[in-house]
Amino acid sequence: MSEYVHEVVLQEYICEKISSMNLSVKYKTSEQYNIISARSNLDNTFWDLEGQLENGIWIPIEVEWISNNFLSHGHHKSKDFAKFISLNGVLLTLRKNRELERVQQISILDNLSEKAFKDDFKKWFKAKSNDYIDKTLDNYLIGNYSRKTPRILLYPLSKVAEINYFSNGSIYKKDNTGPSLLGFKEAGFNKNVFIRDIRPNDICIFLYNNGAKMPRNKFIHEIKNKNIAVHRLAGYKIKSRIIDRRERPGFIDINYWPDEIKDNVLRYPYVCIVEDEPFLMKNNLTFPYSDLFTETTWESFRSCMLHKEYREISALDFSIFISSI
Repeated sequence: MSEYVHEVVLQEYICEKISSMNLSVKYKTSEQYNIISARSNLDNTFWDLEGQLENGIWIPIEVEWISNNFLSHGHHKSKDFAKFISLNGVLLTLRKNRELERVQQISILDNLSEKAFKDDFKKWFKAKSNDYIDKTLDNYLIGNYSRKTPRILLYPLSKVAEINYFSNGSIYKKDNTGPSLLGFKEAGFNKNVFIRDIRPNDICIFLYNNGAKMPRNKFIHEIKNKNIAVHRLAGYKIKSRIIDRRERPGFIDINYWPDEIKDNVLRYPYVCIVEDEPFLMKNNLTFPYSDLFTETTWESFRSCMLHKEYREISALDFSIFISSI
């Protein structure tokens, strides 16, 4: 099966089904606790998931189709292996085909017959099939690869967004705690492939301008004549991939940003972590003109600043822009 169905599919199945699998692990001493929920591991360590025990503790879970894969993937030689063991990490397989030294193993088939698993998995997978087709196409559209060149995201600040993010001059943190975040509404996330492809070391440029809408040619003309102001220009390096807050309810408060708190509603379900300090912060400057920008680049800036739409520019255009201010 592992040749035809990727392991990440099994991981998603486990995250959705683990509470009903009746899987228990030995925690520290000899006490056994059931795993009641699971979520993706976002900490850049080798294990795939984090599992919550019924005592409230979260432990690492590495998912493999068979036990041998733990060794063939080199996890026992990883720099994080000692941490995996100390945090009571477990290997969750479909089928145990060998014992592993120091590694606690559990199997989906511990409390479920092979036939029952196959029937349930096929039913679940069939219901998910359209979603996986979409994800596969997205992978090819955005590139499921290690990018050497960062994406440069242009993030528009409306009056509401300016208050959400920079009411005190520095990037917002609720109660001055927790990570610094970018937030995206459902529509913006679904519409823009480059948002779904956000990765660590990408760059976010906040742009705040409250000017009137105008055609691109006039926009370029006004910039050339130094008539377009940028009330806030801020640059932050991105530290994480996109997180769906609805799948990580304990990550931050449901009502996090000021407008969410005011209206008691979750407006920005998708977030990513950015560095606390900007590498660029300027207020009330004139937008710089460059004859090196293409029509596409100008349109990206116009759409972001005047129409409040997410856009991206190339790393080269970003370098030109930064050197001009």
